[in-house]
Amino acid sequence: MVVIYKLVTYNEYTTLFEQFASNFTTNWYFLVACLMLMPCNMLSEALKWRCAVSHIEKISFKKAIITTLRGQVGGIATPNKLGDIPTRALSLHEGNRTSATIMGFIAAWTLSLVIIVIGAIASAEYLSIHYPKLLDKEYQSFVFICCIGIVALIFFPIFIRFVNTDKINSPKIKNIIDSIAQTSLSQIFIIIFWSIVRYAIFCTQLFLMLRFFNVGISVEQAIISIPTIYLLTTITPTITASEATTRSSYAILILAPFCSSTPTIALATTLLWALNRGIPIIVGSTLFNLNKKH
Repeated sequence: MVVIYKLVTYNEYTTLFEQFASNFTTNWYFLVACLMLMPCNMLSEALKWRCAVSHIEKISFKKAIITTLRGQVGGIATPNKLGDIPTRALSLHEGNRTSATIMGFIAAWTLSLVIIVIGAIASAEYLSIHYPKLLDKEYQSFVFICCIGIVALIFFPIFIRFVNTDKINSPKIKNIIDSIAQTSLSQIFIIIFWSIVRYAIFCTQLFLMLRFFNVGISVEQAIISIPTIYLLTTITPTITASEATTRSSYAILILAPFCSSTPTIALATTLLWALNRGIPIIVGSTLFNLNKKH
């Protein structure tokens, strides 16, 4: 609602679009760099997905990319893109889909916890500089709980090995537990590695897009403000269609000390969303017509 109000009441769109046009001649390299990172974003997610299900079913790199793009379509209308992972799992053998879905969610939550942990630390620094009164012991406890959460997630497949499946009557549930328990520690760290890589790409892309639109933000300011934006976006329940608006709202709020041009920030975050979400969704939609064996 904040973004909608600001955009409706803004009366300098002519100047804004003139500035946008001039940016192509002066700041084009920021946009090109941002575009070059877009496929890296999807590739890192595909490699993470492939690693997550590697002990359940071996899939080729090509199939990992195709199923990852298809998953973007499945996540459109579901809160926090929950339909993404089950859509990917549909391309696997029927008996492996449930276990693969669970491993896919663990991999997805790993990215969320990376965003939350790094974002919590960065936001604590951001608050200490700009809003010190908001930084209290409760927030420090939040950071601590986040760190405990990611440690628990890392070792979850290890802990589940101690579950006595002999007393479980359902063969399906027993098979799921056994599949998760087969996850190695090295496999988990590889998943975390690709989550960190993808997160770094997210942050770099947003910084490049802001610089393309002449938003005056230094590297030091970006290090504490951009993770804070992603933190707030991650913990806010959204659907894909409203994610751009939600992220723009938080970006306007967090970047206010550095830039007062609300439409410029909104345009930068929306365009980045279109690149990272809109294009993969379009490509993923076309891939549904391909043979699943590919």
